[in-house]
Amino acid sequence: MGTRENRRPFRARLLVAMVMALGVSSLFLPQTAQAASPSASFDHSTDAGTMACYEGLIPGSSQYDGNISTHVYGSACTTRWARIVWDDNNSCCVPLWGKIERQVNGTYGWQTTHTKTLKIEWGNFGTHNTATVPWVQYSDQRFRACWGFGTTTPSTWDCGPFVN
Repeated sequence: MGTRENRRPFRARLLVAMVMALGVSSLFLPQTAQAASPSASFDHSTDAGTMACYEGLIPGSSQYDGNISTHVYGSACTTRWARIVWDDNNSCCVPLWGKIERQVNGTYGWQTTHTKTLKIEWGNFGTHNTATVPWVQYSDQRFRACWGFGTTTPSTWDCGPFVN
C-alpha cells in the first residue's frame, strides 16, 4: 500500500466521509416520538374520559356495610377489578358474591359492557378480588364494586359509587 504517512490522509478522509454520511442520513430519518410517562394520579375535576390511568385503590370507590366492604382497584392502566373484604357473617352458611361492573356511555346512555363476579363460600372471610374488566383511556366509562348474598348469583346487589 504505501508508507504509514500515506495511509493517514486516507483514513482521515474516510472518517470525515463516514461522519458526513451519518449526518446527512439523519436528516432524512423520521423523528421518533417520545412516549409520555403514565401518571399515577389524576385530577378528579376533569372529564372522566380524559383522565390519565390510575394504579391501586381508585379514590371514592369504597363502600363499607358493616362486616363487608367493597373497593374498585386499577392496574397497569388497562384494568379494573373489585376487592371485597369480608370480616365476619352473622347469618350461617350463605355464600357472599362480589362483582365489578363496567359501564360505557353511548348513544342510549350508560350500558353495562363488562361484569365479573366472584363467589366466596361462607366462612372464607378475608380479602378477595374479582377477575379484571378493561379500562380504556379516553373512553366515557365508569366502574363500581358490588356485593350480595345467595346460593346462586344474586338478583339484587349492594353497590358502591361509580368511579372511573
